[in-house]
Amino acid sequence: MLGHRSRAGTLAWNSHTLSSGSRDRAILNRDIRSPSDYSSKLLGHKSEVCGLKWSYDDQQLASGGNDNQLFVWNSHSTSPILRCSEHTAAVKAIAWSPHQHGLLASGGGTADRCIRFWNTVTNTPLQCVDTGSQVCNLVWSKNVNEIVSTHGYSQNQIVVWRYPSMSKLTTLTGHTLRVLFLAISPDGQTIVTGAGDETLRFWNVFPGMKSPVSGAGDNTVSTLARTSIR
Repeated sequence: MLGHRSRAGTLAWNSHTLSSGSRDRAILNRDIRSPSDYSSKLLGHKSEVCGLKWSYDDQQLASGGNDNQLFVWNSHSTSPILRCSEHTAAVKAIAWSPHQHGLLASGGGTADRCIRFWNTVTNTPLQCVDTGSQVCNLVWSKNVNEIVSTHGYSQNQIVVWRYPSMSKLTTLTGHTLRVLFLAISPDGQTIVTGAGDETLRFWNVFPGMKSPVSGAGDNTVSTLARTSIR
């Protein structure tokens, strides 16, 4: 698949469409069923596109750039329907809530350190939390209303937050360099993190979908188990 004039650093799937963001500042939507290199080009960022994520209903694409901008595009337009300029550093971390339609979270880099929340239905900012360090990744739990952030300079930690209060449920440490990659298991219980220290670490942080809930512990993090692979 051709089309970019520089490195493609971020990808996001939407059914049969693979979206790619590049240092050439473009986002290309590619229908993998078509022989064409791409079906549409989205232009708006003034620097490298470093974050991409499609919403769960496949109707909106959020993009973040090294220009400190967060854009939201719909599936039929080549111009952003929402432009968010509140971040003061690159926006790599992006996550859509699986629990509330149009709820989007974004995280800023070292000069920003904030997680911000947006309602893309009403096009309004919701809240901002200063995490104290560079935000590298975000992912929502599928089973409970909680969100995980991974961080770089200077603490290199992983934090589980309760939403919407954004109270810290736990802080996971062990990586010695910034936590660049984050993925969640299909059952929504385990996350895996990859860092510049050349390790992958697996963390059991969320309850299962059918886990019993009781008393005051109804949103608490399950017993943590960690495995490190070098």
